Amino acid sequence: MKNENSNINSSIFPQLKLPDKPRSLRQTWIKDVGFHEAPHYLERMGLIELVDFLEATSDRIDYVKFTTPQVIYSPDEWIKKKIKAYKQKNIIPFLDHTYFKYAYKNNIVEKAIEYGKNLGFESMEFMNTGDDVSKKQWKIWRNCAKELSMKFMYEHHPLRNWKKGSPDIPSTVEEILNTAEPFLNDGAHFVVLDHEEFELQENRAKAVFDEVIDYIGLEKISLEVTSPREGLKRWKEDLSAYIKLFGTECNVCNIMPSQIFQVEPMRDPNLLLQ
Repeated sequence: MKNENSNINSSIFPQLKLPDKPRSLRQTWIKDVGFHEAPHYLERMGLIELVDFLEATSDRIDYVKFTTPQVIYSPDEWIKKKIKAYKQKNIIPFLDHTYFKYAYKNNIVEKAIEYGKNLGFESMEFMNTGDDVSKKQWKIWRNCAKELSMKFMYEHHPLRNWKKGSPDIPSTVEEILNTAEPFLNDGAHFVVLDHEEFELQENRAKAVFDEVIDYIGLEKISLEVTSPREGLKRWKEDLSAYIKLFGTECNVCNIMPSQIFQVEPMRDPNLLLQ
């Protein structure tokens, strides 16, 4: 166990102790919105901010999700520089499920996978699409990703996130596993469980998620916290619930850069939490 960002206070105050990267558990994934913060976000991450940010925090971060507007509207070379900066700190950049969704709507999924790979992304999120995409087509897209050495993960959302007007009902264990399994069989390295799914489960959340975790493995699950655009304090409520229900070692995602120093103190009561 070591901390890359050691300091002279280590003999005075309790210090962060994390396993070396790459680690299978206790991962923290952040969201990078670039300069596309309005109207939902109050922070930005340009190249100058990023270098400074990583100098202080890189040992705490395992993956970084780039928001889709940033990827498709920013200059390619600028995105490549950001990706390189993250990779130099052993942080894996990946494309949001919205990237896939937007590519699907424009009928360019395979081209979008190739474009993301050429930018330097190492992974991307796929998502549940109800009956809109056939098993055959999904197989083609997963094979395309594999041929391009683009890793992928599966994110399970309530169906309303794919198709507006879908009923607000929680998924059963069987529905989550049946939709995730083809992705896992084809090499998905993670299953992301969306915070809205957790909320819809209400008092059944622990029982349902426990069964999913038992089948897939805690090391292949990442639990998503709520974005600040849906409530500034809800991410902390989600994280607290995940730690209480699934343990301090669970992997969490959708953490904003300004929240990063609060994650480990919520896992370890010996650290300062404000």
